[in-house]
Amino acid sequence: MSNKEKCSCSGASIKEMLVGGMIGGAIGASIALLFAPKSGAEVRKDLSVKEWVDCSVDKVKQTASNLLNKDNEPYS
Repeated sequence: MSNKEKCSCSGASIKEMLVGGMIGGAIGASIALLFAPKSGAEVRKDLSVKEWVDCSVDKVKQTASNLLNKDNEPYS
């Protein structure tokens, strides 16, 4: 037996692996959409960037206010 005959069926090509990954990804995405507990509108609302930014800004303002108030307090 030559080396070519031994190596001919060992492993998948890159093209086959990419196709398999794409098919697996599509199947996974489809299953995720079918079993999602919320509708698309609810998910978009939850992921709203404006709401997240507003909440983050409020937290930063509150933390800054707390730090400024502590600065005025004498050490115990």
